[in-house]
Amino acid sequence: MTPHAHGTLVESEDFDGILYAQAIRNVLKIDVDEDWSGYRHQTDSGILNEVLERGGVELDRSAANASVKSEFVTLVAAYLADRGNRLPEVPGARAFVDRLSAHPAFHVAVATGGWKETAAMKLRAVGLDPDALNVASGSDAESRVEIMRTAARRALAGRRVDRKTYFGNRPWDRDASRQLDWDFVGIGPDVEHTTRFNDFLDHESIARVLAR
Repeated sequence: MTPHAHGTLVESEDFDGILYAQAIRNVLKIDVDEDWSGYRHQTDSGILNEVLERGGVELDRSAANASVKSEFVTLVAAYLADRGNRLPEVPGARAFVDRLSAHPAFHVAVATGGWKETAAMKLRAVGLDPDALNVASGSDAESRVEIMRTAARRALAGRRVDRKTYFGNRPWDRDASRQLDWDFVGIGPDVEHTTRFNDFLDHESIARVLAR
Protein backbone atom coordinates (compact mmCIF):
# COMPACT_ATOMS: atom_id res chain seq x y z
CA MET A 1 0.00 0.00 0.00
CA THR A 2 1.56 3.28 -1.11
CA PRO A 3 -0.10 6.60 -0.29
CA HIS A 4 0.90 9.97 -1.64
CA ALA A 5 1.74 12.47 1.13
CA HIS A 6 0.83 15.95 -0.15
CA GLY A 7 -2.95 16.38 -0.18
CA THR A 8 -3.62 12.69 0.42
CA LEU A 9 -2.28 12.27 3.96
CA VAL A 10 -1.60 15.93 4.80
CA GLU A 11 -3.86 18.95 4.24
CA SER A 12 -1.13 21.03 2.62
CA GLU A 13 -2.52 22.09 -0.73
CA ASP A 14 -3.52 25.55 0.48
CA PHE A 15 0.12 26.58 0.94
CA ASP A 16 2.49 24.07 -0.65
CA GLY A 17 2.17 25.14 -4.29
CA ILE A 18 2.17 28.84 -3.37
CA LEU A 19 5.41 28.55 -1.40
CA TYR A 20 7.01 26.33 -4.05
CA ALA A 21 6.33 28.91 -6.77
CA GLN A 22 7.53 31.68 -4.46
CA ALA A 23 10.79 29.82 -3.86
CA ILE A 24 11.41 29.57 -7.61
CA ARG A 25 10.67 33.28 -8.10
CA ASN A 26 12.84 34.29 -5.15
CA VAL A 27 15.86 32.32 -6.37
CA LEU A 28 15.61 32.40 -10.16
CA LYS A 29 13.75 35.71 -10.66
CA ILE A 30 11.52 34.19 -13.33
CA ASP A 31 7.78 33.68 -13.64
CA VAL A 32 6.17 30.32 -12.92
CA ASP A 33 3.04 28.85 -14.49
CA GLU A 34 1.17 27.49 -11.46
CA ASP A 35 -1.09 25.21 -13.50
CA TRP A 36 0.76 22.09 -12.38
CA SER A 37 -1.32 19.86 -14.63
CA GLY A 38 0.47 21.32 -17.66
CA TYR A 39 3.87 19.93 -16.70
CA ARG A 40 5.28 16.60 -17.82
CA HIS A 41 6.06 15.55 -14.25
CA GLN A 42 4.04 16.93 -11.31
CA THR A 43 6.96 16.69 -8.89
CA ASP A 44 9.16 19.35 -7.31
CA SER A 45 12.21 18.34 -9.33
CA GLY A 46 10.27 17.70 -12.53
CA ILE A 47 8.42 21.01 -12.49
CA LEU A 48 11.57 22.98 -11.71
CA ASN A 49 13.52 21.36 -14.52
CA GLU A 50 10.72 22.19 -16.96
CA VAL A 51 10.50 25.78 -15.66
CA LEU A 52 14.22 26.13 -16.39
CA GLU A 53 13.71 24.62 -19.83
CA ARG A 54 10.72 26.82 -20.70
CA GLY A 55 12.47 29.95 -19.48
CA GLY A 56 15.68 29.21 -21.33
CA VAL A 57 17.56 29.50 -18.05
CA GLU A 58 21.13 28.33 -18.52
CA LEU A 59 21.98 27.12 -15.04
CA ASP A 60 23.36 23.85 -13.81
CA ARG A 61 20.26 21.79 -13.03
CA SER A 62 21.62 20.27 -9.84
CA ALA A 63 22.73 23.67 -8.53
CA ALA A 64 19.37 25.24 -9.39
CA ASN A 65 17.51 22.39 -7.68
CA ALA A 66 19.66 22.75 -4.57
CA SER A 67 19.15 26.52 -4.36
CA VAL A 68 15.40 26.44 -4.93
CA LYS A 69 14.98 23.50 -2.57
CA SER A 70 16.87 25.35 0.17
CA GLU A 71 14.62 28.38 -0.25
CA PHE A 72 11.50 26.21 -0.29
CA VAL A 73 12.58 24.43 2.91
CA THR A 74 13.08 27.83 4.55
CA LEU A 75 9.62 29.03 3.49
CA VAL A 76 7.88 25.84 4.60
CA ALA A 77 9.74 25.85 7.93
CA ALA A 78 8.61 29.43 8.59
CA TYR A 79 5.02 28.56 7.64
CA LEU A 80 5.01 25.59 10.00
CA ALA A 81 6.67 27.53 12.83
CA ASP A 82 3.86 30.08 12.69
CA ARG A 83 1.42 27.19 13.25
CA GLY A 84 3.23 25.41 16.04
CA ASN A 85 4.74 22.91 13.57
CA ARG A 86 1.36 21.25 13.21
CA LEU A 87 -0.78 20.70 10.12
CA PRO A 88 -4.22 19.13 9.76
CA GLU A 89 -4.18 15.61 8.45
CA VAL A 90 -6.65 14.34 5.90
CA PRO A 91 -9.21 12.94 8.36
CA GLY A 92 -8.23 9.47 9.55
CA ALA A 93 -4.93 9.38 7.64
CA ARG A 94 -2.51 8.86 10.53
CA ALA A 95 -4.62 6.16 12.19
CA PHE A 96 -5.03 4.39 8.85
CA VAL A 97 -1.29 4.40 8.10
CA ASP A 98 -0.49 3.24 11.63
CA ARG A 99 -3.06 0.46 11.40
CA LEU A 100 -1.76 -0.89 8.10
CA SER A 101 1.88 -0.53 9.14
CA ALA A 102 1.18 -2.78 12.11
CA HIS A 103 -0.56 -5.42 9.97
CA PRO A 104 1.71 -8.27 8.80
CA ALA A 105 -0.13 -8.62 5.48
CA PHE A 106 0.71 -5.09 4.32
CA HIS A 107 3.93 -3.36 3.34
CA VAL A 108 3.44 0.40 3.57
CA ALA A 109 5.39 3.09 1.74
CA VAL A 110 4.90 6.78 1.00
CA ALA A 111 5.51 8.10 -2.51
CA THR A 112 5.43 11.86 -2.97
CA GLY A 113 6.46 14.25 -5.69
CA GLY A 114 7.74 16.70 -3.10
CA TRP A 115 11.38 16.92 -2.14
CA LYS A 116 12.46 14.66 0.72
CA GLU A 117 13.08 17.47 3.19
CA THR A 118 9.72 19.22 2.87
CA ALA A 119 7.85 15.92 2.63
CA ALA A 120 9.38 14.86 5.95
CA MET A 121 8.44 18.19 7.54
CA LYS A 122 4.81 17.81 6.48
CA LEU A 123 4.58 14.19 7.62
CA ARG A 124 5.98 15.08 11.03
CA ALA A 125 3.50 17.95 11.27
CA VAL A 126 0.61 15.44 11.27
CA GLY A 127 2.32 13.05 13.67
CA LEU A 128 3.78 10.58 11.18
CA ASP A 129 7.45 9.61 11.46
CA PRO A 130 9.04 9.62 7.98
CA ASP A 131 11.97 7.60 9.30
CA ALA A 132 9.58 4.77 10.16
CA LEU A 133 8.01 4.80 6.70
CA ASN A 134 9.46 3.79 3.35
CA VAL A 135 9.44 7.24 1.79
CA ALA A 136 10.37 7.93 -1.83
CA SER A 137 10.19 11.49 -3.07
CA GLY A 138 10.99 14.00 -5.76
CA SER A 139 14.55 13.88 -4.44
CA ASP A 140 14.80 10.32 -5.79
CA ALA A 141 13.43 10.95 -9.30
CA GLU A 142 11.46 13.51 -11.26
CA SER A 143 9.02 10.94 -12.66
CA ARG A 144 6.12 10.01 -10.38
CA VAL A 145 6.14 6.50 -11.82
CA GLU A 146 9.78 6.04 -10.84
CA ILE A 147 9.14 7.52 -7.39
CA MET A 148 6.36 4.98 -6.88
CA ARG A 149 8.60 2.14 -8.03
CA THR A 150 11.29 3.29 -5.60
CA ALA A 151 8.83 3.44 -2.70
CA ALA A 152 7.62 -0.08 -3.46
CA ARG A 153 11.18 -1.44 -3.65
CA ARG A 154 12.00 0.06 -0.27
CA ALA A 155 8.86 -1.33 1.34
CA LEU A 156 9.18 -4.80 -0.13
CA ALA A 157 12.95 -5.24 0.29
CA GLY A 158 13.03 -8.08 -2.22
CA ARG A 159 9.72 -9.68 -1.25
CA ARG A 160 7.13 -10.40 -3.93
CA VAL A 161 3.47 -9.41 -3.70
CA ASP A 162 0.45 -10.06 -5.90
CA ARG A 163 -0.91 -6.52 -5.81
CA LYS A 164 0.18 -2.96 -5.23
CA THR A 165 -2.30 -0.21 -4.37
CA TYR A 166 -1.68 3.53 -4.55
CA PHE A 167 -3.74 6.15 -2.72
CA GLY A 168 -3.75 9.59 -4.33
CA ASN A 169 -5.74 12.78 -4.65
CA ARG A 170 -4.92 13.97 -8.17
CA PRO A 171 -5.43 12.73 -11.73
CA TRP A 172 -1.68 12.29 -12.19
CA ASP A 173 -1.67 9.87 -9.25
CA ARG A 174 -4.34 7.80 -10.97
CA ASP A 175 -2.57 7.97 -14.32
CA ALA A 176 0.76 6.85 -12.84
CA SER A 177 -1.00 3.92 -11.18
CA ARG A 178 -2.42 2.89 -14.54
CA GLN A 179 1.03 3.03 -16.14
CA LEU A 180 2.33 0.68 -13.45
CA ASP A 181 -0.76 -1.53 -13.50
CA TRP A 182 -1.30 -0.84 -9.81
CA ASP A 183 -4.68 -0.62 -8.14
CA PHE A 184 -5.71 2.95 -7.34
CA VAL A 185 -7.85 4.45 -4.59
CA GLY A 186 -8.81 8.09 -4.97
CA ILE A 187 -8.92 10.31 -1.89
CA GLY A 188 -10.86 13.58 -1.91
CA PRO A 189 -12.86 15.46 -4.54
CA ASP A 190 -10.10 16.30 -7.03
CA VAL A 191 -9.72 12.94 -8.75
CA GLU A 192 -12.37 10.91 -10.54
CA HIS A 193 -12.16 7.17 -10.11
CA THR A 194 -14.47 4.23 -9.59
CA THR A 195 -12.94 3.64 -6.14
CA ARG A 196 -12.80 6.89 -4.21
CA PHE A 197 -13.27 8.03 -0.61
CA ASN A 198 -13.54 11.52 0.83
CA ASP A 199 -10.98 10.69 3.52
CA PHE A 200 -9.64 7.75 5.56
CA LEU A 201 -12.29 7.66 8.27
CA ASP A 202 -14.15 4.63 6.93
CA HIS A 203 -11.35 2.18 7.71
CA GLU A 204 -13.53 -0.87 7.20
CA SER A 205 -14.70 0.07 3.70
CA ILE A 206 -11.15 0.86 2.60
CA ALA A 207 -9.94 -2.40 4.13
CA ARG A 208 -12.54 -4.29 2.08
CA VAL A 209 -11.18 -2.65 -1.08
CA LEU A 210 -7.66 -3.75 -0.18
CA ALA A 211 -8.87 -7.29 0.53
CA ARG A 212 -10.53 -7.81 -2.85
